Amino acid sequence: MLANASRSFIRSRLAVTSQVTSPLNVSWVPHDDHESLSEIYRLRYKVMVSDAAKSKKGNPFAPDHYCLHEGPGGMEFRDEYDELPSTGHCLVRFNGAPVASTRIVDGNHTPLEAEKFGWIDIRSRIAPHVINPNNIAEPSRVVADKSIRGSCVVPLMYLHCLDWFMSKDIENFIGMCNTSARPLIEHYSKWAQTKWITDEPFSADDFIEGRKLEMCYVSVGTKGTRERDNFLMTNFTPAFMAYSVMKNPR
Repeated sequence: MLANASRSFIRSRLAVTSQVTSPLNVSWVPHDDHESLSEIYRLRYKVMVSDAAKSKKGNPFAPDHYCLHEGPGGMEFRDEYDELPSTGHCLVRFNGAPVASTRIVDGNHTPLEAEKFGWIDIRSRIAPHVINPNNIAEPSRVVADKSIRGSCVVPLMYLHCLDWFMSKDIENFIGMCNTSARPLIEHYSKWAQTKWITDEPFSADDFIEGRKLEMCYVSVGTKGTRERDNFLMTNFTPAFMAYSVMKNPR
């Protein structure tokens, strides 16, 4: 009962940021809103390619990479998963400008990217730990403009994604990270309840040559179960508390 009450309260607060009139606005973009989708793809290109090119590591994507495409408003970063009806696109705007986005690929309807390229057999790895290894989803292509980093924007987007999982009856979501990020994720796993399904890194050369990744998952559970209550109290609620103490972008 306490867990459900907590979700209801948090959802009421999130609803404010879903209003078009809110300066900080979060929306799930319909697949027929081609203009907003193009804004997402251009934001990805800006963050993942253009901004990366100015960093010490440089742009990691080859000119013929499968995600690089010329769009009506400029270069875009997108692939076939973006066009699937089951894929969710979360877009955050600040004062009307797109500043952050992520997509969620629903593994109930399609093999996930790592499965498609044969990087890792996700379902066999996760099967010993969950009830339904096919009921999985993956948030990916998470980008945030450098102008809003350090603000509440990314935690807010994360909260909307968590609520999306519950609304769509997703039982588990998986995440891939660079090997260097694993210690940080393990630090926060005390409240996020992340569980690892890799003992050693796997290669993702199709995406970035030489890229080594690891994979974890979080159990969302189903409505009315102890697993869902645990998710609400150890993941959803702490994430909201963290978001609440962070500042809005300027």
